[in-house]
Amino acid sequence: MLYFRARNGTYKRVPQSVSEGLKGEAGITVYYTPDTKNQTGVTAFRPGFRMLVGDATATEKTSARKVCYRCMPETGDNMHLNCAAPDAQTLPTGFCPGGIRSVITFPTCWDGVNLDSPDHQSHVAYADGAGETDVGPTGTCPESHPVAIPQVMYEVMWDTRVFNDAELWPEDGSQPFVLSTGDR
Repeated sequence: MLYFRARNGTYKRVPQSVSEGLKGEAGITVYYTPDTKNQTGVTAFRPGFRMLVGDATATEKTSARKVCYRCMPETGDNMHLNCAAPDAQTLPTGFCPGGIRSVITFPTCWDGVNLDSPDHQSHVAYADGAGETDVGPTGTCPESHPVAIPQVMYEVMWDTRVFNDAELWPEDGSQPFVLSTGDR
């Protein structure tokens, strides 16, 4: 969840919205994206396969954190799903006319043996050559995790437009949005 911290110290939950061009209730849009550059064979998830991405306790940028944010324009720009400029690993610091989009990407390489691991992460890895915020499964699977698996990506649209008022934002101009984990 995303919250807005008002000047008076109270928190208000930021509502979610539907991504432009889609229908339905607000929530998370799940994408399975192909590797358009390498055209490699991809192995389907096996029954019982599990994985997590990132670290919910992290409060600063890490290489394991494949989350990015985009300050959305009033309309358009929803078709650029990869985490590339103008996306960042930090929340936007100004008003966003179309809200804020969060993108969470999962690893695309599997060790080929374990359906899960104690941390739900070490049996999977990101492809070598995929940057910190790259969504696409570009790159090559490392020798330790040689099996390519489908790229899974979550997209969450946060309707921050109701908070686009300078009177609500901190007087020092700092960014007022906070994730439910406490990460700013």
